[in-house]
Amino acid sequence: MNNSRDPLTALHGDELVVQPDPAFAARLRSRLEGALNLPNRTEGVDMSGTDTAIAELAEPKTAVSGVPRSAALPYLSVANARAAIAWYVDALGAVVIGEPIVMDDGRIGHAELALGGGMFYLADEYPEIGMKAPAPQSVSVMLVIAVADTDSAVERARDRGATVRQETREAHGSRNAAIVDPFGHCWSLNGPTTGAAVAIQHGDVGYVSVWTPDAEQAATFYGHVLGWEFDPETHQVTNTKQRIGLYSVPGQASLFCSYAVVDLSGARQAIVAAGGTVDQLEQFDFGVGCGATDPAGASFAVFEAAPGIARPELNGSGPGELSYITYEVPDSTAFRAFYSGLLFWSFEPGRVDDGWQIQHTHPMAGVAGGSAQAVTVPMWTVADIEAAVARVREAGGTVIEEPSTQSYGTSAQCIDDQGTRFYLGEF
Repeated sequence: MNNSRDPLTALHGDELVVQPDPAFAARLRSRLEGALNLPNRTEGVDMSGTDTAIAELAEPKTAVSGVPRSAALPYLSVANARAAIAWYVDALGAVVIGEPIVMDDGRIGHAELALGGGMFYLADEYPEIGMKAPAPQSVSVMLVIAVADTDSAVERARDRGATVRQETREAHGSRNAAIVDPFGHCWSLNGPTTGAAVAIQHGDVGYVSVWTPDAEQAATFYGHVLGWEFDPETHQVTNTKQRIGLYSVPGQASLFCSYAVVDLSGARQAIVAAGGTVDQLEQFDFGVGCGATDPAGASFAVFEAAPGIARPELNGSGPGELSYITYEVPDSTAFRAFYSGLLFWSFEPGRVDDGWQIQHTHPMAGVAGGSAQAVTVPMWTVADIEAAVARVREAGGTVIEEPSTQSYGTSAQCIDDQGTRFYLGEF
């Protein structure tokens, strides 16, 4: 390093007027070590600022200090580092630590930013060594940060050009959203819950109806088994918190689901663009929606919720309510591609081959591939599963899997007196 002193040695020498601030020393060491590993390190790095940096050690520090570094720091590659730094400061509230290192060709070779109680690095693209910014829709890593107010953080990012990949919703004790910044990187913004009643979220199931050959007969069966009270004029179950209907649909034996969306017009366009179909708009007590079919021909609906519609419980609010949905489909890959794009669902592998758990939707749901035909199978909550199984037999149904204990509770698989399959669950 020619005439410059070795800063890593000077940090623990006796030539300084005072001992260095530990946080500043740690930052300087990290920056210098990082500089030695910059993309054009074989050409040498101009370290002429080292003397100035060492001199600063003797001065009182009021800037950001003690920024923790995790074992693995994110190091972002961006197409325009100067613009990216300005965006992260303005949109996300990041703080620049030290001065970015500028290479001979004008590119930013290294910059450090503190954000959300931690730190990340960034640099301009260096395609000559394989360091490129992510291509659109090709992000392999999501960066998770804590924010004080998720809603305002999302709106601030959106106003400054970010794409909102997942609108704000509450799950697992936090209020979160996902954005893709203008430079292609994906961020999960996690903040505290509001404490108020949570509104229904994009992708939640806000209404279901049992499609069966004879709705009146089904009302009698499920009235005996689950205690449902049914209004034949409206076709609705009247004594559950969930919105549940019963409809006579010849040739169909399945559960019909209606999903909440934040932008009904956009959802309709997305369905058609993906190869599905949409019906005319209708007004319901819970919002405005329309029936649709997915690219495989399965029926469903989407709706934009009316103000004040609360989020359904994760596993229903009590006996007689829907606690889990199983989508049995011929092609799980096609199913996941369509519904992840429309409803922002994400999937994790389940306990069986080609089984997938849907993340964050209410009520809970999963997908099983390899079915001969598409059918949606509900699980209804009961207080006493042994007594409920006895009622299934009394009402003319069949128990095809006796009650068994699972990690989540006890379940049994049954068929009603018209051939519609369902599960019972005691939790």
